[in-house]
Amino acid sequence: MAEPVEQRVRTLAIHSVGRGCFFAALAIWCVMIGLIAEPLQALKAGAILTMLAACVLLLKAGHVTRASYKKTEVWILLGRQIELTPEVAQRIITGTLRELYLRCALYATLVAVVFWLLALLLWLGGARFGIN
Repeated sequence: MAEPVEQRVRTLAIHSVGRGCFFAALAIWCVMIGLIAEPLQALKAGAILTMLAACVLLLKAGHVTRASYKKTEVWILLGRQIELTPEVAQRIITGTLRELYLRCALYATLVAVVFWLLALLLWLGGARFGIN
């Protein structure tokens, strides 16, 4: 039985957006590991960079509906051939990408809040800036 187009688009969009989010998270993790000698600074940097990633995802969610579906990675992964009219393909692909960008932005925001709370707890616990 053939997979519905909407499900195939969703699967490919999850891979596309997920891969981008993974690389952003990897970069943030590397910065935090680089600051491991100063845990408070590491958490603050992680929080700020994760908030920045959430902002980028929000911007992408706002922009994707105005962009052509033919310029998306999902369209390229589909093999540039689906049996839909261009209007329906535009609606399905960009709508799915928008939804996923917004969901990932929410997750990134939640992670940033956790980083901020951990930094606050560390600060209240008496962590100092720098190495003494």
